[in-house]
Amino acid sequence: MVFALSISLLGLCYTVKSEPNTSVSGLTCNGNSYAEGDPFGNSVTYVLFDLMNVTPSQQGFDYRATSPYSTAVAYGHATCNQALSNNDCANCLISAKATLDSYCSGRIGGQTELVDCAMRFENYYF
Repeated sequence: MVFALSISLLGLCYTVKSEPNTSVSGLTCNGNSYAEGDPFGNSVTYVLFDLMNVTPSQQGFDYRATSPYSTAVAYGHATCNQALSNNDCANCLISAKATLDSYCSGRIGGQTELVDCAMRFENYYF
């Protein structure tokens, strides 16, 4: 009994540190583009930052965003693996946004799935 209790207490001394798996498992960019200076670019920027900043604080790490600009509305959705911590979700979404910025810049829609999170934006509600 004392031996089992000692092992149990020893296990409490170790903390597990995990990091999100940010390997890209899927990426799709809409084939249509918007012109440089188009107001839709501001909407995309707003939505991606909103998804990145708000999703980690939402119950279930599931959040939808709509840009507030009525002339060129963008819509977005982001999720994280619910086993992640808030900080790990945030770090994963930073990587997801960077992936979209790198590969779908100037496009009217894009989505990326990382192992532990996903992010999508479009010019239509989905």
